[in-house]
Amino acid sequence: MFINFRQLARLPGYTESGAKLGRIYDFELDIDSQAVARYLVRPNFFSAKNFLIQASQVKEITSDKIVVFDNVARAELSSAMTAEE
Repeated sequence: MFINFRQLARLPGYTESGAKLGRIYDFELDIDSQAVARYLVRPNFFSAKNFLIQASQVKEITSDKIVVFDNVARAELSSAMTAEE
């Protein structure tokens, strides 16, 4: 399956147990491997804090959502990692 940026940028992010993390609004590419390294997730449109999800933390991506492992979500995302632009 292939997905383009427009589709990816609209996907909601969830944990395995169904907790909503927010929506993907951007991603970072590793230019050496030409692969997605991290996904940037914004909890809501007005949020100043953004989450970084490492590609290794992703369990699955479907046409409807991106799902991260529960233990990763608790350990990494709850620490409120932010991305400053």
